Amino acid sequence: MTGEVMVSEDIVQDVFIKWMSRPLEAIQDDKAYLAKSVINASLNHLAQVKRHREAYKGVWLPEPVLADSHVSDAKLDISYGFMLLLEKLSPLERAVFVLKESFDFGYPELAQLFDTTDVNCRQLYRRANEKIAGANRRFVIDPTQQQALLDAFSKASETGNIDLLIQLLKADVAVYSDGGGKISAALKPLVGSAIVEQFLRSLTTKQRDKLLVRPTLVNGELGLVFSQKDTQLLDTVMVIESDPTGISRLYFIRNPDKLAHLH
Repeated sequence: MTGEVMVSEDIVQDVFIKWMSRPLEAIQDDKAYLAKSVINASLNHLAQVKRHREAYKGVWLPEPVLADSHVSDAKLDISYGFMLLLEKLSPLERAVFVLKESFDFGYPELAQLFDTTDVNCRQLYRRANEKIAGANRRFVIDPTQQQALLDAFSKASETGNIDLLIQLLKADVAVYSDGGGKISAALKPLVGSAIVEQFLRSLTTKQRDKLLVRPTLVNGELGLVFSQKDTQLLDTVMVIESDPTGISRLYFIRNPDKLAHLH
């Protein structure tokens, strides 16, 4: 809902503490109480940060969740790119969509949670689907293709040769980079294989001898973690979004505030 890991954890913890402190007879439906409390707190947070995100310097990306830092639920785990698409939805559309898609809430339950009608919830869900129409949560990448991706990035980081990597780029590949105005990053998306190739060649030349690279899973997708060789400090998390035809998106999360929960 929020795109911020520590904020989300704080919301869940606060709701859990309040739930545990209430008398059992005071809550008729635990599921409804917990869902409504978490959603309301999330909506309040989104309202508070709305202006900040609108004025954000450059591309705003959600905070990454690494496979080795959080327990992942396959049902709730949606791709990083799909999380970004959820930003196109209004907060209420997002709440209805997430509760229905990930937690199997029916329209009567949603109507009760949001003090509205079944019809309105159906409309909210329909609008959400229309806004993200055609988006795939995740393609299942076979082990052979996954190994090819890893080999390409490993060779690029070790030798500076990115030819294998370039061959895997789709024609309409795009790069999104989030530095938050605090660290160098492209302020606008880079779109097209030619400009992305130029970007990757420049990046490899400048950073290859300065960074350590390790593969990981980010929101269930293949990703890489870059750390400074001299200090071991986390520098960048990159998410690789691909389908059976090649790499479609590369996300570089560099804003130190968005990597703080990974230290």
